[in-house]
Amino acid sequence: MVSPHTIDNSLESSSTQVTYDYWQLIRYNYEQIRHAELKASLIISLYSIFLTVAYTFDVLDEENVYSFDFNEPKVYFVIIFFLPPIIFTILSFSSCVRCFLPRLNFSVKPSPLFFGDIASNWKNFDSYSKDLIDVIDNEPEYKVHLSQMAYVTGSIADTKFRHVSKAIRLLIKSVISFIIFFIVLYI
Repeated sequence: MVSPHTIDNSLESSSTQVTYDYWQLIRYNYEQIRHAELKASLIISLYSIFLTVAYTFDVLDEENVYSFDFNEPKVYFVIIFFLPPIIFTILSFSSCVRCFLPRLNFSVKPSPLFFGDIASNWKNFDSYSKDLIDVIDNEPEYKVHLSQMAYVTGSIADTKFRHVSKAIRLLIKSVISFIIFFIVLYI
């Protein structure tokens, strides 16, 4: 015979597991957000290193390899090959910035679980504490708020990864374009 305490414990354990699963999903989404931002930071660092090296070569250039005579038709050919890497670099850099500052086109109801909602929707601790306790004590509502949090963090992670993936593709295009530019410049 099964005692009522056993049923209560198994229900409580099941409920705790579901809540734990929500928090694991939210934690996973936050990790994905951090990974996307790390990749964007690395791309910006690569561009910084590249620009530093390019500037150093320009300063050390005593032969003025980069001085152009606009009376020669070859200079216009070189400029044509110089524009794509610059454009790809600017677009890649802007994709990295958009990764750090994503624009989200959806709204969700205020939740005491979101740090951004707390200050704008609860003016004092007492009302916030009461609403938070009410949400946590009401399991179906708590699950709705956790689902909302998982949806928002997942959407943010997706947006950031789309921007950083675009930045990586543009980085590759800019590197290839710069290589082509230097080949054309020195031929």
